[in-house]
Amino acid sequence: MKKEYDNYIFDLYGTLADIRTDEESPLFWERFCHYCRFLGMDCRADTLRDTYLRLCREAEEAMGGGDAEIDLAAVWPRLGAAFGRALTAEEGRHMALTFRALSLRRLGLYPGAAAVLDGLRRRGKRVVLLSNAQRCFTEPELRSLGLYHRFDHILLSSDAGVKKPSPAFFGLLAGLGCRAEDSLMVGNDPVCDCGGAAAVGMDSAFIHTAQSPKGRATLPKNCRRIRALMALL
Repeated sequence: MKKEYDNYIFDLYGTLADIRTDEESPLFWERFCHYCRFLGMDCRADTLRDTYLRLCREAEEAMGGGDAEIDLAAVWPRLGAAFGRALTAEEGRHMALTFRALSLRRLGLYPGAAAVLDGLRRRGKRVVLLSNAQRCFTEPELRSLGLYHRFDHILLSSDAGVKKPSPAFFGLLAGLGCRAEDSLMVGNDPVCDCGGAAAVGMDSAFIHTAQSPKGRATLPKNCRRIRALMALL
């Protein structure tokens, strides 16, 4: 008989949501450059790309690297300023949405994603999202996928300043009343999801998807493989 948990902690991308983005495409940067020029930024596609990557790199270095996570919401105003345009907060939010929309190639739910979240909550379980993600991208995507209101709590690395598998990120769950021994982490990454959970004494369930890291997965002893999300019910 499988163990019941009080709290079910979910990864998002590659676990519940099937997403593909292409931020490497020259065509993407040409289109994004057109948008930026419409805002009054004096830029070319290649310099826009290089400046964006430099600003992200500098932000990461300022945080010390490692498991630190930057918040891209702070990058968009700097990107505008680099090309002579002071962005309002609303323009920064719109730039983030445009960047994501232009780079997006696919976004949908894996089979059973919504049903599992609803089923667990009907059984009185706490359902939490713990995702390495940028709020400026992820909150709108959660809403468009119909998932935003299906979680009791949403924890994103861009808000926390740290990402999985850091124990500091998993440690935020304790503040929600989710004890490690009463919780199950569900994810598609053997290291970030399952290894991160094991490091704080939490069981995990691993589901292999097309977005899982390549190579044979080495899973912690307290991790079980599942073939489909519905196996959690």
